[in-house]
Amino acid sequence: MKNLGELLGEITDASDVHKEILSHPEIKNLLVQHESDLNIELLPSFMGDLDEFLKNKNNCEGCAGLKNCCQPVRGHYPILESKLGRLKVTYTPCNFEKSSAYLKNIQSFYMPSAVKKAKFEDAFEDKSREMPMLGVMSFMNEYLSKKTGKGIYFHGSHGTGKTYMMAAVANELAKSGVTSALVYFPELIAQIKSSFGSEGVNSNQIIEDLKNVPVLMLDDIGAESVTSWMRDEILGRILNYRMQQELPTFFTSNFDYKELEEHYKQTQKGEYEPLKAARIMERIKALSTPISMIGKNYRY
Repeated sequence: MKNLGELLGEITDASDVHKEILSHPEIKNLLVQHESDLNIELLPSFMGDLDEFLKNKNNCEGCAGLKNCCQPVRGHYPILESKLGRLKVTYTPCNFEKSSAYLKNIQSFYMPSAVKKAKFEDAFEDKSREMPMLGVMSFMNEYLSKKTGKGIYFHGSHGTGKTYMMAAVANELAKSGVTSALVYFPELIAQIKSSFGSEGVNSNQIIEDLKNVPVLMLDDIGAESVTSWMRDEILGRILNYRMQQELPTFFTSNFDYKELEEHYKQTQKGEYEPLKAARIMERIKALSTPISMIGKNYRY
């Protein structure tokens, strides 16, 4: 059996391309490093892997992030591994991919892309955030240890950081492998309503997904127009199921509990339905703890 030196000599004599690949210092080192694992006579059969490794390895030089990634597998860089007597090129996650992989645990429905950048350290730098911070930390500790716990109902005027705070919770949960859904509620209702009779849109499936997601976060509840259908058939179905299954649910609203109940009493058609409004509020209260938000404007 020919040794590494003999075979390298034959191959480099036969092909300028092979000679260029095999003369690369990193390839030389890898061949020596794995010599005991390789069937060196198979070297011609994995020259393509060596070539692919060198070409794509250079794609990572000067990389500034995933946005401009040029690799065949986005966010992954090539390595050579010894398999069955050959060196095979495979791809492994780069640091940029690892640092953003947790974002896959956040499902966003009609929310601004900036929500995925929300951070606890930014949300809590304002000293007026002490009570929200304590509430959030209490939830996080309970949920991550027991996988259960009441969500939070963030309420306050426009721009006080309600959505930002909720998104920061979603990001922290995602880093621990917990899936959450961030939903801009008024747009969700509009989309479901407009989907009736449309092909390719399954409103029932959307509702089922929101009923079952581990942590649901409804943004700007109370900003939607009130109809019996929206309140009872959409919101009611989602909240009733989550209450029965003890699934954490978060809310943001410009209304406190009392104001939201008043909002849900009167429908667009002028119907006055205090009992149905009270029923919805019972579910919201069962699912969440109210926290008032004041202080710095975090509007995106």
